[in-house]
Amino acid sequence: MGEKMKTTVKVRNHHIDSYGHVNNAQYLTFLEDARTDFFEELGYSLSVLAQRNVQVFLTEVTLQYKRPAELLDVLEIYGWFIEIANRKATWQHEIYKKGDKKLILAGTATGMFLENGQLVTIPGDIRQAMMKLYIPNDRQNK
Repeated sequence: MGEKMKTTVKVRNHHIDSYGHVNNAQYLTFLEDARTDFFEELGYSLSVLAQRNVQVFLTEVTLQYKRPAELLDVLEIYGWFIEIANRKATWQHEIYKKGDKKLILAGTATGMFLENGQLVTIPGDIRQAMMKLYIPNDRQNK
């Protein structure tokens, strides 16, 4: 069974909108940065993927906003795979406010794998690394 990875981000003034909380669109950047961090921890930095001409293109993103994050909050971003198919994978994300552990956001991101611009099966070594973070939906809360 896989595990969840975690990274953190501190909310800065440029993340805040006119309502005084993190702008909804900013969460997409937080999650993109988290996925990049997680792939790096698995041994597949963007430069390693680029050297292999492998790209991951998002095809779908869902976000469920639960409560606002505010200036100087430290956010814990968790990520794991809930689906690893032949040519695509789906990340599950959760963002919590550090300290009180209140859920800020839950979401998913599905990506397709390309090599030299062509849709491909997820390369075997990358799939194997991704399996370290694989927790099927029906096992998440067990």
